[in-house]
Amino acid sequence: MRKRRYFTFGYFWFFYYDQYPNLKFNQISVNIPLKYSKKAVVRNSLKRKIVSFLQNEWYIKKSIGGKFYKIFVNLNKKNIWELKSQTEKFDKREVNHYILKEFQKSFFSFSKKIWR
Repeated sequence: MRKRRYFTFGYFWFFYYDQYPNLKFNQISVNIPLKYSKKAVVRNSLKRKIVSFLQNEWYIKKSIGGKFYKIFVNLNKKNIWELKSQTEKFDKREVNHYILKEFQKSFFSFSKKIWR
């Protein structure tokens, strides 16, 4: 059994463990829960934004601290209502942009934790 670890920051939580030794890339999975929105279109568009950020920054091919990981990204279910109240006044595009900025903050602090 591989050692599993959790990390929570802001609106996101990360579940990760070491990648198999013969695979030299990170596997990153993003999940947006049904509590965020009942509409699949909204959830998928947000998921696409996050995945495109990770691909554009080459996080899938970069080793983190000399290792590769399987990483599962989720919206923190406890903070979804807070996120919705923060984004009520925004337009659709601004909502996705705001959440992407929050994800970037979370992911950078997550990668700093792994580097230690």
